[in-house]
Amino acid sequence: MKVTHNTSGYILSTILCVLLWKLAAMAFSSPVLPPPEQALQAFLQSCLTGTFWQNFGISAYRVIVSIVLSWCLAFPVGVLIGYNRHMDKALSPLIFMTYPVPKMVLLPLILLLFGLGDLSKIILISLILFFQILVAVRDGVKGIDEKYFDSMRSMGATDRSILTEVVFPAALPYSFTALRISAGTAISVLFFVESFATTSGLGYMIMNSWAKAQYTQIFVGIIGMSMLGLILFETFRRMERKVCAWKYAGEREEEQQVTQLLLKARVYLRMIKFSHTIFALPFAFASVALAWNHTRITFSGIFWITMAMIGARSAAMGFNRLVDVAIDRKNPRTAERHLPAGTITRGEAKSFIVASSLVFIISSAMLSWLCFWFSFPVLGILFLYSYTKRFTFFSHIVLGIAIGMVPLGVWIALTGVFSLKIVVLGLALLCYIAGFDILYACQDVNFDREEGLYSIPVAFGVRNALWISSVLHVASLFLLLSIYWLFHLHPVYLFFMGIIALLFIIEHKLVKPDNLSHVNVAFYHVNSIISVMVFFAASMGELLRSIL
Repeated sequence: MKVTHNTSGYILSTILCVLLWKLAAMAFSSPVLPPPEQALQAFLQSCLTGTFWQNFGISAYRVIVSIVLSWCLAFPVGVLIGYNRHMDKALSPLIFMTYPVPKMVLLPLILLLFGLGDLSKIILISLILFFQILVAVRDGVKGIDEKYFDSMRSMGATDRSILTEVVFPAALPYSFTALRISAGTAISVLFFVESFATTSGLGYMIMNSWAKAQYTQIFVGIIGMSMLGLILFETFRRMERKVCAWKYAGEREEEQQVTQLLLKARVYLRMIKFSHTIFALPFAFASVALAWNHTRITFSGIFWITMAMIGARSAAMGFNRLVDVAIDRKNPRTAERHLPAGTITRGEAKSFIVASSLVFIISSAMLSWLCFWFSFPVLGILFLYSYTKRFTFFSHIVLGIAIGMVPLGVWIALTGVFSLKIVVLGLALLCYIAGFDILYACQDVNFDREEGLYSIPVAFGVRNALWISSVLHVASLFLLLSIYWLFHLHPVYLFFMGIIALLFIIEHKLVKPDNLSHVNVAFYHVNSIISVMVFFAASMGELLRSIL
């Protein structure tokens, strides 16, 4: 699927609108303004009903017929008035006199003359759009330089040829601009004409929900109208690109710029190894599963937890890459990373870190004010890790502590209280992360010694480091097993623990003191499976316990 500038723009704009909507809902804390996740859920449920689509179809019919009718009348009239000076002098005063008159005041008269059905609504909408399109086309044609007409007349062209070859093509872009503007106007007028004396349409849905104090359903109608307006706007934009192709001859360069931005985004994601988020994210979702019977879990909570996780990890990894750029440049294994290789500049990396930190802080604020205030010291701990290997071999433990806070943070975000039981899951994650970070550090033991860097492999040797890693993973397994009794989970949890124990054994069988060639397999693949198994264990254990 081709991603265009408009697509990415719509996505970013939607995210911004949802964020502002969420902030407003939190600030007002009123049923009149439900949070976006509730409105979205109600909208998706309505989409499964025939009533919504019937009302949507009726509104779409009224708008589309009105737009087509108004364009068919206004475009030729606007072209003739703009091209013919005599017609312009005769008709322009009438147009400019009637254009400012608010057509809405004619609604009672139109209803009396044409009844309460679709015809009266189509006539009113068409009447309003007619003048918008007419004035835009007329002014566009009048703006054509006379030299084009003179040159064609000198070659024997008739007025008909001039109209078809010059005027019509020149007027089309102005008519499409008017159509895009008219789409918004049409939706606004549609709501007005459907708000009374009717029993169908999206406007009727909104007003009927208002009368019944069904505030979430009001937003179902609003989203439906927004969707209809967006469809019309995009339809006219795409039609213009086809009909007026000459206007977009130079747009390929813009598309190339968008492609470059997307490629740059991929570079950022590779810089922070975004795919490795899977190591800690399943532990966050495991905490969600364990909190299921202790609090109400919402889509909003899961969404903001995910965003906070992504933001925190991206900021931490970006900061780590920035702090270690000089070290990475010397290390043959890391010299090709994006910052040492110059694919990403220091300024770009700093901007990325700031943006990721803001995502984490904002997401934390969306969860609760307590999470918001805790987000700052959490960032401080995450950033501290990047310096620890310069003065202590406990850097692996610091990394474990930084990531091991995830389950506790998720629990507090969902329940609002501290629990020693969930701390056990955090300790399991601490030992798990520290253990495989020691395995990973074994690759650089010689380089780290030469550079005066600290790590457990440097301090105790590779063989002892592998033994320490094994001890940490055994501790992690026993801590995970204790979750079974602490939360009274279903015995299926123990089945998953057996799989995890087997995976730990495989991981340590792959890495030998005299053969570190399989470190990446153990680090990336086996650990990814272990993390996912922890989530499945917690979710299935809690789900089956609740059901059975």
